[in-house]
Amino acid sequence: MAEKDFLQQFSNENKPDSFKEEERIPVTKERKPINLKALIICLLSLIVVGVILYFLLFAPKIEMPNFVSKTRNDIISWVKQQGIETSGVVFEEVYDLENEEETVISQSIEAGKKVKKNVKLNFVISKGGDPDERIVVPDLKNMTKSKIQEWIDSNKLQKTKIMNAYNDEIEEGQVIDYSFTGCQEEDFTRACTLKINISKGKAPAGKVSVENFVKNTYETAESWAKNKKINLTKSEAYSDSISEGLIISQSIASGKTMNEGETLHVVVSKGKATYMPDMIGWSSEQLHAWENKNPSISVLEEYRYSTSSKGMIISSNIEKNKLINNDTILIIGISLGNEIDLTPYQSDIKTLEAFINEVNNDDAKISLNINKDFSDYINVNGIISCDDKVKVGKTVNVVISKGRNILLNDEAWNNLRIDPNSFSEESVRTLLSGTDLNYRFVYQNSGSEGLISNGTVLSAYRDDGIELKTNTYCPQDTTIIVVINDESR
Repeated sequence: MAEKDFLQQFSNENKPDSFKEEERIPVTKERKPINLKALIICLLSLIVVGVILYFLLFAPKIEMPNFVSKTRNDIISWVKQQGIETSGVVFEEVYDLENEEETVISQSIEAGKKVKKNVKLNFVISKGGDPDERIVVPDLKNMTKSKIQEWIDSNKLQKTKIMNAYNDEIEEGQVIDYSFTGCQEEDFTRACTLKINISKGKAPAGKVSVENFVKNTYETAESWAKNKKINLTKSEAYSDSISEGLIISQSIASGKTMNEGETLHVVVSKGKATYMPDMIGWSSEQLHAWENKNPSISVLEEYRYSTSSKGMIISSNIEKNKLINNDTILIIGISLGNEIDLTPYQSDIKTLEAFINEVNNDDAKISLNINKDFSDYINVNGIISCDDKVKVGKTVNVVISKGRNILLNDEAWNNLRIDPNSFSEESVRTLLSGTDLNYRFVYQNSGSEGLISNGTVLSAYRDDGIELKTNTYCPQDTTIIVVINDESR
């Protein structure tokens, strides 16, 4: 037997069946049928749970009320009760004649709808009628009370009032008169006050029950008396307990009756009586304390010098214990002291004199005693010496400077006195310039018809008439007068 090759030994021939190729048969596992009913029940359960969770956790639960025609306060109260966030609640105010002030006109979410706590709500609130709207006033005199009331209601005139009063001349229901406050009739708006008096006809004759007018105004009693046909008279008196202008007492007590046409007398308070105290010697602080307690009294303070201490009251225009009326002006004199300081006013005599005149207007009553003396250092009219202080009514002693006493030691002064025509204006000016004297040139026509040269000196003298000559003294406060010939004059 031939030997098999290597590959043939792997052939299927003469091999058992177990070495042959196996046949693969797929096996399919049988599936169980789906339970449709159980599936549906499960889905429905999930839906129900979801709905329940939605309504429990997410669905709006607050029912929106109808606030139309209700007030702002109703909304605020509801918002607080429901815990609604106030930041989402917005009020818009508009003028509106159809709705009363503060009532709701509309709301952004209709009534019955469910809302959450963070809901955004808008409400339109009525402000009533526009107070600045111009309103035409009808012919009130020819309107009945009902027509007037209809006009008031339709225009929302809250400051227009109808008053009723008896009147013998105007028929019942007709207008007696009317008045405006805060405007004129042609400028009438809702902000103006209008009072309309409607007649109740003639007052019934008979008895009148007296009301209590004590501590009430006289105008109140006056209005009552007019309506009740009662004559009213009054007098005035001071009262420590009843304020000024109010009634202290009445001649017929409250609750009593009187006949129409009779007279009721009332006493009206002038306020608390104030009597003038003895203020002489008071300090300014005492005066101001008294003013604070009596603010109705006008006080005028006048300051002047006196022998009393500074700040002390020295006079008043009203005698002590005299009654002071509220319209009285109280003039109080207050001391500026009894000594006057002169040191700030000693720069020159004119300044000192002006100050003394000023303080004398305030009753200083001081006089001035002036002496003059020469001084090589103080200018003319400058003060050499003066009292630093002076008492009221005393004299101030002052020495003023006449300037230097200048010696005329030049022989030319004799020559000028003896023969002034030999001097020209220029030569005299040269002579005077060497001194500190005051001088003045006067020009005039000599009338010599050419005998005296034009421009020469006619005469020279002091303003006190004393001649000028050598070896005499000339006070610096004098003036040298030099007369020059001027043929052109």
